[in-house]
Amino acid sequence: MNTPRIAVTISFFVMLTLFVTTKVSAAESSQQFIKGRDTLIVYKDVPGLAPSNKYTIRVKSAATNGKWVDCFANYTYNMAGELPKDGLNKGITNFHYQWYTDKWSHTYGNIEMSRNTPVEVEISFKTDTFKIAGRKIFKAAAHPSQKVSKQPVIENGKVYFTIDNPGQVVIDINGQMDDYNAAINPIGGKEKSDPIHTISLFANPVMTKPSLDDPNVVVVEPGVIPSPVLGNKKTLYFKPGVHKIGINFKLYPGKNYYIPGDAIVYGTFNNLEMPVVGNLRSGEDIKIYGYGTISCQGIKHPKYVDGSPDPGLYSPVFITDAMNVELNGITIADPSMHSVKFQVWGQRADKMKKESFSRWVKIISWRANGDGIGNCNLVEDCFLRTADDASYIKGDRIRTIFWRDVHAAGFHMAGIPDPGDCFPIRIEDCDVIYNRSRNVEGYNGGIFHQRAEGKPAVQRTVNVTVRNFRSHDKLSNMPFFNMYSNGNENGTRHLGGSSYKGITFQNISIEAPIKVKQVLTGCKEAPWYGGITFDNVTIGGTLLTQENFTTFFITNEYVKDILFKMPK
Repeated sequence: MNTPRIAVTISFFVMLTLFVTTKVSAAESSQQFIKGRDTLIVYKDVPGLAPSNKYTIRVKSAATNGKWVDCFANYTYNMAGELPKDGLNKGITNFHYQWYTDKWSHTYGNIEMSRNTPVEVEISFKTDTFKIAGRKIFKAAAHPSQKVSKQPVIENGKVYFTIDNPGQVVIDINGQMDDYNAAINPIGGKEKSDPIHTISLFANPVMTKPSLDDPNVVVVEPGVIPSPVLGNKKTLYFKPGVHKIGINFKLYPGKNYYIPGDAIVYGTFNNLEMPVVGNLRSGEDIKIYGYGTISCQGIKHPKYVDGSPDPGLYSPVFITDAMNVELNGITIADPSMHSVKFQVWGQRADKMKKESFSRWVKIISWRANGDGIGNCNLVEDCFLRTADDASYIKGDRIRTIFWRDVHAAGFHMAGIPDPGDCFPIRIEDCDVIYNRSRNVEGYNGGIFHQRAEGKPAVQRTVNVTVRNFRSHDKLSNMPFFNMYSNGNENGTRHLGGSSYKGITFQNISIEAPIKVKQVLTGCKEAPWYGGITFDNVTIGGTLLTQENFTTFFITNEYVKDILFKMPK
């Protein structure tokens, strides 16, 4: 398979430092266009990195005087089939890459734009020989559709659409996801689907950037592994190009780390076992930002590393004792372990939640345990495409997009905080664009998934509101609600985790018709007795009511007193 990547031998997977690259002299490759209040910043190159060989991206606006500008097409893909077989996991994964999505790819471009300033986007195939569903481009659709102001049209074999405000947009080409589900009707008409090749535009808000001339900035040239010790300097600035820092690059409190949109950093960042510095906790006042990429391609999942290392070393971003932490704008591609984790010790969860956040973060994951964002903190305007759990009900989740490829949860529900540990949790204005399972009937996951885990055999009281949530996937084969407090293991019933009181689902739209039923089941020790409200929940266009509940849900005798409208 001809894939655009840094040249490697098969032994690359042992150590990140085996990447073979040509050292380049990095120069600013972003182009800035300003006209009145209209600003458009386009990243046209990542020096030393080959672009996608699947798609090209161009943009134009009033700021460019209507002229097309090339946007660099980043690329990540599932490389399961290129690795020696690990002989484990019954063929489900290979070195923790999911076999189910082998050779699938995701091309993405980053721009920065002002609000209420239309940007027209052109997407085309990279070569005349590349085809999807055996054809050149003949149809396209934008997801979530409300993120674009003009829906895609096809002209001369190219896709054109317009976006007026910052937002992440996926363009489905030739119906490869919209018309096909790899577990049910694979594209190509085979038992195994042809690889799915995704294209996204990540249109970001304009970000204030550090200056290369600032005496408080340490500049990192491509090909140079920087010292993590910044002394009295404030910001580590990765210049445009390819950087290889390896695993376990240490973060210091009170420091900033900037990765521009024309840079990619292969490695992982953490503050594990770091001491306090002055009056700062070891995880306090840390900022990682920019529209560049952190990639773990070439880094093993810790399960395949000798010596049972700390898994946190293999997470792209892992900060303990986190206070006032900011992760902003970064794309995380091919995470080898959980993508983003902010942990807190000895503090109330609500205090940490107020002070740390992840915004405009994009995650594209191909591996088991390549989870998305698991923090108690605010997660806002993020894009989470994961092959395992995407997020957790531990903090507010606002305007976040979910794409499920294989199994597990959009929201893993086992760790919901107690009301005394966290102020009310709000999940609002989110979108599911695809909710797929590798199994025909995908009860191995769900968007809201309580899988008999958490505090064992108890009904817990929490304070969670989920509202204005849209699931757009008409071919979904995984439940939106898959919540059960009892389970079976090797044919034997076992007591599982918590059931809950205090969750409201309000204004929820699930496009998929009733192909796979939703799940709400309990057990004697952890029943769902009251405290769950479904207020204006529609499934396939039908309002969920007490009368039709069992038409849409698998349930049992340990579920009762469910409300179907918020009480006055």
